[in-house]
Amino acid sequence: MSALRSLSNDLVSILKPPRRVKVSEAAAAHLAVSESKTWDATIAPYMIRPMDETASRAHNMVCFVGPARTGKTLALILGRWVYTVTCHPQDFAVVHSSQDLARDFSNRDLFRLHRNSPAMRAAMTGRSRDNNTYDKTYRSGVIGVIAWPSDAQLASRTIPVMLLTDYDRWPREIGGRSPLVQAQKRTETAGSLAMTVVESSPGTDVSMEWTPEPITYTLGKPLSHIFPPTTSGVRANIAEVYNGGTMEWWYVPCQSCGEYYPQNPSVQRFSWGDNPDPIIAAKSAGTVCCWCGTVHTESTKPVENANGDWVADGEVIDCYGKIKGTSRRGHTYPSFSLGGGAAAYQSRASIVQKYLQALRSATDTGDESTLKGVVNDDIGSPHASIYLMSGRPASEIRRRADSSLGQRVVPVGVWFMMVAVDVQKHRFVVQVMGYGPNRQRWVIDRYNIKYSARGGDDRIDPATFDEDWDLLIPLIDKSYPLDDGSGRELRVCGVLCDAFGREGVTDKAMTFYRRMPSKLKPRFRFIKGEHKPAAPLIEQRYPDTRSRADRKGATHGDVPILFLNTNRLKDRLSGDLNRTEVGDGYCHFPAWLGDWFFTELTREKRGPDGLWEGVGRNEAWDLMVYAEAAAICGFPMSRHALKKRGIDTPGFWENPPPWAGPPERNSNIIGGDDPPPAPAPAPAGIPRQAITRRMRV
Repeated sequence: MSALRSLSNDLVSILKPPRRVKVSEAAAAHLAVSESKTWDATIAPYMIRPMDETASRAHNMVCFVGPARTGKTLALILGRWVYTVTCHPQDFAVVHSSQDLARDFSNRDLFRLHRNSPAMRAAMTGRSRDNNTYDKTYRSGVIGVIAWPSDAQLASRTIPVMLLTDYDRWPREIGGRSPLVQAQKRTETAGSLAMTVVESSPGTDVSMEWTPEPITYTLGKPLSHIFPPTTSGVRANIAEVYNGGTMEWWYVPCQSCGEYYPQNPSVQRFSWGDNPDPIIAAKSAGTVCCWCGTVHTESTKPVENANGDWVADGEVIDCYGKIKGTSRRGHTYPSFSLGGGAAAYQSRASIVQKYLQALRSATDTGDESTLKGVVNDDIGSPHASIYLMSGRPASEIRRRADSSLGQRVVPVGVWFMMVAVDVQKHRFVVQVMGYGPNRQRWVIDRYNIKYSARGGDDRIDPATFDEDWDLLIPLIDKSYPLDDGSGRELRVCGVLCDAFGREGVTDKAMTFYRRMPSKLKPRFRFIKGEHKPAAPLIEQRYPDTRSRADRKGATHGDVPILFLNTNRLKDRLSGDLNRTEVGDGYCHFPAWLGDWFFTELTREKRGPDGLWEGVGRNEAWDLMVYAEAAAICGFPMSRHALKKRGIDTPGFWENPPPWAGPPERNSNIIGGDDPPPAPAPAPAGIPRQAITRRMRV
C-alpha cells in the first residue's frame, strides 16, 4: 500500500500544473539559507527583478554582472533551482567554472539546501541513486544536472534551463566554439520555455586601445551604461554578453537632493578621506551622488536599495521614480550590472579600504594583480590599468586641433619637411611632418599607399613583391604647395622607413635599397627600434645577419640602418605634446585629421618600468617618432658617419643649413616666379671597406 501511495504521489507531482508565482516569491518561501531562515528579498532587493526575468517567456537569456557579496549566485542559481523544482518542473543544469567547483557546489550548497528546506526535501524521491554528486532527480521526474565547461558536458543534451555561474572564469572557447553559444543550443527545443542565465563578477581588463573620456552629468540626459572594450585572454568575457543586452544599472534615491543616482560599477562612484593611511581614509567612505555631490555612508544603503530601480541604457529616472526614454527593452535580453556600493553583504568602507591598499601596492611595485582583483570582485568593474588611466586622453589633444590650417599645404612657419613610413601587411602608412623654428611641428599629410602598380585592385604585399617597394621612390622628391599663394612648393628633405616586421619584409626592404638610384640614397634610411634603455639616441649601423639562422640572413652589412632609442624619443615627444601654448616645441595638428589620428597618438602609455607600451594601432605616434629622428639626423646623410646635421645641432635655428632655412632662402623650394635655388650636393660615396667606425648621437 505504501508503495502504491508513493507511486500515486509521484504521478500527481508529474501531472501537477506549474504554480503561477514569481521566482523571487518561490525563493522567499523555499530557498533556505539556514535551518530557520529563508532568503530575504529586503536584504538584496536589487536581485528581485533579475530573478523574475529568468522565468519570462519574452526572452531566452538573462545576464547579471556584479561584484562578490551581492548574493547573485544565491538568488539567480539556487533561487532558480528552487523555483524550477517547486513551481515549474522542467529539466535544468547548473554549469560551474570547473569540475572541482561543481563538486563543491553540489556537496556544500545543494546538500544544505535540501537539508534545510522542507519543500526541497519533500521533492526528493528518497532513492540514493537519484541523489548523486552531479545529478538530482525529483519526484516530478525533473532532473537537475551539475556540470562544468567541457565538450562532453555541453553537447548532446536537451536541457530547457541552463544556469551558468562564475562565467568569467570559464574558457573562452570549448572545442573552438563559444561555451555560451553551446549552452544556449541545449535549450533551443524548449521554445519559449528556454532560458539561459549567465552571472559572474568580471575578470577582465579594459583594452589598452580604449581612451577614457570625461563623463558629463546632465539631469534628464541618459548616461552611457556600456562597458568599455575589454580583453580577457583565454577566459570568457561576461562584459561582452552584458553589452549585448539592455545594459541596466541600479539607481537609488539620493538622501539629500532626492534625485536618483546610479550605483554603477566604477571606483569613481566612491569617495573617501584625504588621509594617506588607507584605513583612516576609508572610515569616511561612501558613494557619491553625481547630481549634488553628497557622500552616502553605509547607513544610507538599506533605504537606498529599498527604493532603487533598474534603469536601462537610453533611459532616465526622475526624482519621483518615473522611468522614461528609449532603450533596448523588448528588443533583446535583460542584462544587469551592479556596482559594489550597493552590495548587501559588504560595506562601502571595506571596499574603499581594500582598493586604497591595493592601489598603494600597485603604485609601489608596479604589480596590479591585487588591484585588479579588488576592482573585479569588490567594485564589479573591468580593471583599467592605472597607467592607462593616467595617460593622455585623445580628446585633450583633439581640442587643440587648428581649423585654420589648410589641408595638405605647407603652413607659414614650416622650414622643412620629413616623411615617415610604417610598413603594414597590405599598406604603407605615410605621415609627413613639417618643422619650424625652435622645434615647432606640424602634421602636413597622412595617407596610406594600398594598391600596387601591378594593375587592377591588387593590394600591395611588401613581404612578397619587390616592385611594391618602388612605390616609396616618389616620396623622396615629394613636394607640397606653400600656403602663401605664391605658387611655390616645398620639397621633403628625407624619408625614414621601418623595415623590420613580419617574415619577408626585411629581405625585400634590403633588396629595394640596393637597387635604389645612388643619388636618392642619402635622403632615405631604414630604421629599427632599439629597446635597451641605455642605447644611444640614434646610431647608424651596417648589420650583417648572414651567419644568424634566426634572422634569415636578410642584412649583408651593406645597407645603413638607423637604430633608434624609441623610449627616449617618445619621452621627448611626450613632453612636447603636453605643451598647450603655441611656442617652442609646440605640436600643431590640423582639424581635418579624424578622431582616429588622435586615438592612435595616445595608444601608448609609459609603464611602471619607465618603458612605453601599448596595444593596437598607434601609427600616428610611431610615425612622429620616426620623423623626429629624421629631423635630428638631418639630410642628406652620409654612408660612413652619422653627423649632427639636424635640429639638435647648437645654433641650428639661428643659422640653418640650406635645406632647412626659411622659404626665401631654402634649397628645397621649387616653382613660383623665381628659379629655385640649386639643391645641396649629395655627399660622394666611398668604398664599403672604408667604413670602420660608428658615430653616436
